[in-house]
Amino acid sequence: MLAAGSIAAPSASAAPLWPVPQPYRSSAEPPERLANLPVGSEYVALGDSYSAGYGLGDPTGLPTTACGQSAQDYPHRIAARFGLALHDVTCGGATSADVLGGHQFRGVPPQIEALSSDTRLVTLTIGGNDADLFGTAASCLALSAKGPVFSGRDAPSCRSTLVRDGVDQLGTKIQARVSLGIANTLAAIRNAAPNAEIVFLGYPAIFPDADHTPAKGCFRSALDIGTLTGSFPTNSYPFTNTDVRYLHGVQEELNDVARSAAAAAGVRYVDVFASTQARSACATKRPYVSGVTLDSTNGLRRIDLEPGALHPNTAGVAYLARRAEAAIRDQLG
Repeated sequence: MLAAGSIAAPSASAAPLWPVPQPYRSSAEPPERLANLPVGSEYVALGDSYSAGYGLGDPTGLPTTACGQSAQDYPHRIAARFGLALHDVTCGGATSADVLGGHQFRGVPPQIEALSSDTRLVTLTIGGNDADLFGTAASCLALSAKGPVFSGRDAPSCRSTLVRDGVDQLGTKIQARVSLGIANTLAAIRNAAPNAEIVFLGYPAIFPDADHTPAKGCFRSALDIGTLTGSFPTNSYPFTNTDVRYLHGVQEELNDVARSAAAAAGVRYVDVFASTQARSACATKRPYVSGVTLDSTNGLRRIDLEPGALHPNTAGVAYLARRAEAAIRDQLG
């Protein structure tokens, strides 16, 4: 993001230059210039918590504090690299409906209203909340590698409750509602920002494939003796072996649907799923996605995931930014 006064003032209809904390404030001369995207061009970032840098520091408070948006998110990094005028409306928990027309929080307009004919670049990551992938994962925390899961009813795994009579409830949702939501979102963005290059960035691996799953599994308990006093292990991975395989498959299906929707819409899709299998939250060395850390309130009466659990860490966001920048460079450089 450019410092105030470092570029020519944008037109009245252009997106505002939001203040950006260090270290992502860029100078009048950005590190890199693009031949077909001049410095100061309007860049609008849309999407959910993976776009917003949920759980990282430097909160922007935009578009509302409840969104958990960070100035360390990949949109701010992209804007700083190329010297763009960023309007970042990313928000944790956003669905396709929130992008298109929903008021996710009172007083916050739908994300798509940030777009106009002046917009020259749009990035987004969306679809995970449409599929309820993150909500499902949060309900799949288990007591051991063989279960049961915390969510009750002594279920040995989440898969045992979500696959009924051979029908995968999440898979059905992804193939129908999620696929349609992503397709509608991309079409609406194209219509609202006819002069923009659109870069649709996928999700990195949260659950690894078989080749990157340790022989003994990924399980790292979220509970220990300290839990009795209200403290919890950090960076745990409390998923059954069954659910690691199952949720990897769900994420793979979501990735395939997103890639197909992007191809149909003529939108550049940046697939980061295959390239991050060794850096999932299962990994104990150099992961791109944080594991699970729990937090309790009211004397263990309520236990929640700490912000940033199962979301890109600093290294992960930097990787997403590099991949998106490469796509932008290829399209507009």
